[in-house]
Amino acid sequence: MRVASAGEAARDIVAVVPVQPPLRIPLIDSVGHVLAEDLTASIDLPPWTNAAMDGYAVRAKDIRGARRDAPMHLRVIGAIPAGAVPDRALRTGEAMRIYTGAPLPADADSVIRQEDTDRGTEYVTVFDDRDAGANVRRAGGDLARGAPALPSGTIIGPHQLALLAALAVTHPMVHRRPRVGILATGDEVVSLDHPEEILAARRLADVNSPALAALVQQAGGVAVPLGLSPDDPAELQRVVLAADDVDLLITAGGVSVGDHDHVRSVMAACGVTTSFDRVRIRPGGPTTFGRFPPGRPWLALPGNPVSAMVTFELFGRPAVRAMSGHRDPFRPVTQVVLADDARRDPVLDQYLRCTFDAPEDGRMARATLTGPQGSGMLMSMARADGLVVVPAGEGAALAGSMARAWRFT
Repeated sequence: MRVASAGEAARDIVAVVPVQPPLRIPLIDSVGHVLAEDLTASIDLPPWTNAAMDGYAVRAKDIRGARRDAPMHLRVIGAIPAGAVPDRALRTGEAMRIYTGAPLPADADSVIRQEDTDRGTEYVTVFDDRDAGANVRRAGGDLARGAPALPSGTIIGPHQLALLAALAVTHPMVHRRPRVGILATGDEVVSLDHPEEILAARRLADVNSPALAALVQQAGGVAVPLGLSPDDPAELQRVVLAADDVDLLITAGGVSVGDHDHVRSVMAACGVTTSFDRVRIRPGGPTTFGRFPPGRPWLALPGNPVSAMVTFELFGRPAVRAMSGHRDPFRPVTQVVLADDARRDPVLDQYLRCTFDAPEDGRMARATLTGPQGSGMLMSMARADGLVVVPAGEGAALAGSMARAWRFT
């Protein structure tokens, strides 16, 4: 049996989970996906030199020196609304009425804002030359044709989607979202389809199935609920073997050392080889990771809902993100100041639920524990902004000392 540290366990998982294959999907469906190819610009952005505001397209040399007491007069030879194409170049002493986004005529290099003119229709009088050479958006000034646009590994959000749309990328190549099977176990729990048993205090609610499904979706995966298995090895094995179409199997419960904890033996019977069998953390010590032949990953989380959620944050979320193509699947680590004393465990690193205050004047954020930290305290998770780490050791981590922390958002 191999016992890993939290860092070793997370790195082991990320190193071996398979990145999902690329596929092309409609642009509108691509938000949250990871780009699976380097994209270069197929056109200039903007595609033509155009006006940055409403006004008059002119040649700068024709209006230099214009001022209120010595204006310049130009002949207006036409108008260019957005979507139109100028029919000829400007000549000396000429101007064209132009509107935002419309292409500049050849030889024009300036757009005089209409406020600096008399807004003439046949002739226009220019009272100020401050816009000489200004208010023009050059073709390719944002992004030149052939230049890098977005690298592989980019997470597509609304802003990246806007760029793809401008480049007419209707079906970007992205990594497929991993399908994550979620199997809860335990004779003592019942699905939410039977609320009467929960409300009568005869059975516990299956919290893990909906909670882990939500965490999988939040991490970018597709949750595949596999239901609730009793503590019966034959039934458990049947469900596991039937779930051969998921990319990652997550089980919750049944991995401790009790007489009714059958998950490990069932997985061994299914040919699973484990990378580690325990992690030196609290909560979540029984967390186990292995792979079915020829390599489909399995992550076993403890059955206690708090432990399951904490260990998913530490190990499940990075696995889902790595499989989705994220280059850095881990949450960023921040330094915080403990607001409370926290007793250390001699052997186990503790991941405690906490809230973070908003730092003022550049000071470090303070982490305040969300009350009792027992692994059965769901309120400790419901109130939490993230996790703070109290490393193994003697004595206590005192209020005012620094610690590492992860935010949930």
